Amino acid sequence: MASRRAPEAGGPEEHWQENVLKEVSKEQIGFIAEGLFKELWARCGKQIATDQTALMIAEVQFSRGFDLLYKIHDNASALTEFQKCLAIREKILGKDHRDTGKTYCFVGHALRENRSFDEAVGQYRSALRILVALLGKDHNHTKDVISCIDDVLKAKGLTENDSQEYLSTLMASLEHKKSGDIFYEESNYDMAMAAYKKALIVERIQEGKHHPDTGDVYARIGKTLSKQGDLKAACIEYGNALAIYAVTLGSDHPDTKDALKHIQQLPTLMNRSN
Repeated sequence: MASRRAPEAGGPEEHWQENVLKEVSKEQIGFIAEGLFKELWARCGKQIATDQTALMIAEVQFSRGFDLLYKIHDNASALTEFQKCLAIREKILGKDHRDTGKTYCFVGHALRENRSFDEAVGQYRSALRILVALLGKDHNHTKDVISCIDDVLKAKGLTENDSQEYLSTLMASLEHKKSGDIFYEESNYDMAMAAYKKALIVERIQEGKHHPDTGDVYARIGKTLSKQGDLKAACIEYGNALAIYAVTLGSDHPDTKDALKHIQQLPTLMNRSN
């Protein structure tokens, strides 16, 4: 009887065996998924095929996390599944996508159940940023996340007044950031800078001081300063962003790498301008 031939190194079969079936079963991802994956690989290339399959894996991980959290009440395992799902969605869809925002929210739920309140607030903040941008502050989904933040802040021991002050400041910061983005797209860099600096008011609140969203504001200020030609100041602001990203997201996260890339490139641009 002839032995089964090993899959070609670096080919679709090897990827399916090593990167898909070791994380999810054929039943979980669907029996037709392998054929679709191989057809995508052949027609569209490796990157598109692996990205689409990774998003299918993320959906399975999200479903597993949901069942673990609400049916089995295994909060720690649920958190692991949601975090794996989040890593995929952040990488492929980006951190401003609605599905990414939904995942931030459920990471927050799992953290809240584990009584990791500070981390839960951070995840809810990330979800809130996306919902405010996509749906507006008066949408029911947005209000649900605001309510979750309120609940966690009170569980941390904040009074009603302190919680409302935090939420008011946070919403104001998100609105300033949104305004800054609009001004930047219109090439109105002075107004964008003013709006981003107003957004940094959240820095006065302990819960937001080292959040990735705060790093985003520093990065936006750095980008705006670059457009204005103040490259030295831009380098400092990207450094502020990098310091937050490295601690909160890790060295391998795309945002961390992007901030570092800007810092490395700016000295070359400064030398050219001299």
